[in-house]
Amino acid sequence: LVGGCERKRVERRATMSSSTYKKAIQGRTHKERSQPSDRKKLGFLEKHKDYVLRARDFHKKEKALQILREKAEFRNPDEFYFGMERSRTVGGVHVGDLDRSEYTQEQIMLMKTQDKKYVEMKAQVERNRCDRLRATLHNLGEGPANKHIVFVDGEAQKKDFDASEYFDTPQDYLDRSFHRPRRSQLEAGPAPKLSKTQRRRKAAAYKELEQRERRRNELEGAALRMSVEKEAMGKGRKRRIQKASQNRAGAPVYRFKKERKK
Repeated sequence: LVGGCERKRVERRATMSSSTYKKAIQGRTHKERSQPSDRKKLGFLEKHKDYVLRARDFHKKEKALQILREKAEFRNPDEFYFGMERSRTVGGVHVGDLDRSEYTQEQIMLMKTQDKKYVEMKAQVERNRCDRLRATLHNLGEGPANKHIVFVDGEAQKKDFDASEYFDTPQDYLDRSFHRPRRSQLEAGPAPKLSKTQRRRKAAAYKELEQRERRRNELEGAALRMSVEKEAMGKGRKRRIQKASQNRAGAPVYRFKKERKK
């Protein structure tokens, strides 16, 4: 009996493992037919998965409408909220709150001053980042920003001065302010070229520098416009002599009437 029980238990375990293995294997994929050729004019043939999505969306909207009907049915006609004082409806449609909080001229000028300081701070951050990037790059392909001054003893030596001989480099490399090889270096062999990774990093660095300079210019222009708006809100008679679209800086130009200061 003990041996028979053990045998039955082993057979049952083997049967369970084989059935579990069969369930784990993906069975046959049942495909749904497409629209027949003679019914192409009727459009796309809806599949079961499309019907499930459409049914879920329909029941979701139906449930939302049912909740709204219940709210309208059990609504108290005498209820009151303080938010009703700042809102209104036009033709039964809610148009939102009416913000009646009006700021004084001094409060608006203070807020604009704070915004201007924030924009100026962000422009200064971009300016510092541009300076650090420019310090690590050489601006390849551009002309030298400064000049190399060589001092000689007299006019005769000035006339006989040969820059190629003085810097010990060919005539083609005189315009460079960096990577100016000597003749001995050129005779030793050609200079090693940049790898593909180095060229990609250099192009990315120059692109970042260009983007940061553009952002810095935009922030400086925004700070200038905010400063002009703040000054225009101040006291005194003024007249606009130039629109923002006509000015290169993108800010309008005002002319204030001269006033005698006591």
